[in-house]
Amino acid sequence: MSEWPEPQFGANDWYLQGTTRLADGFFQLDQLTLTHRGYQSESVGPMHRELFIRTPAVVVILCDLARRELVMVEQFRIGAAMSDLEDSPWMLEWVAGICDDNESPLQTCHREVLEETGLTLLNDPEPLFTYYPSPGGSNELIYLFFASCDASEICRYRGQAGENEDLKVHVISIASALEALQTGKINNGAAIIGLQWLEMNYSHLLEGE
Repeated sequence: MSEWPEPQFGANDWYLQGTTRLADGFFQLDQLTLTHRGYQSESVGPMHRELFIRTPAVVVILCDLARRELVMVEQFRIGAAMSDLEDSPWMLEWVAGICDDNESPLQTCHREVLEETGLTLLNDPEPLFTYYPSPGGSNELIYLFFASCDASEICRYRGQAGENEDLKVHVISIASALEALQTGKINNGAAIIGLQWLEMNYSHLLEGE
C-alpha cells in the first residue's frame, strides 16, 4: 500500500503575471494571468483564470451533548435559488460567518454564535481543521470548529437586519441529523462535512462528557 503522497510542487512553483478586477460588489471577482510548473512540461500557460475572492470564514458545529441535540440555522441562499435543482433555497446550516478585519477565527466563532443563535459560549470552541470549499475557483478558507452549548437557551429568530439577514434557529436531535445525512436531506458541503465528523467522533465525545 502506498503512503499518502506529498505534492510534487510547492507555493513558489507558479507565477502570477497580472490581475484584473472584474467585479467589486458584495463579493469580488478577479481575472488572473498565470503560469505554473507542469508534470509533462517545464511550464503550463500562460492562462487566464477567474478567481472568486472570499475572506476566511468559520463554521461552528454547535452541540448540546447532555441533551443529544444540535443547533443549526435556516436561511435563504441565492446559489440554491438559482440552481437547476428544485430544492428549497432555504437551507439548514451550521452557524457560520466571515471573519472581520483584525478578527481571529476564534473571535469570529464567539461573535457569530451570539449573532445567529443568541447563545454565549462559556468555553472556546475546539478547532477541528481548515479546508478549501472550492479551490478550483475561489481562495476561500473555512475554519471548522466544534463548540459545546446549552441548546435550551437559543433565540428562535435571529439575524442582523442591517445586513438583510433573516434566520430561523433549529434545535435538532443528533440522531435525526445523522439520519438526514444518510438519506441525502443535507445538501450543503459544510453541513455534510460537519455531520460526517460528528458521526465519526460521537462515541469519543460522549466518553468525554
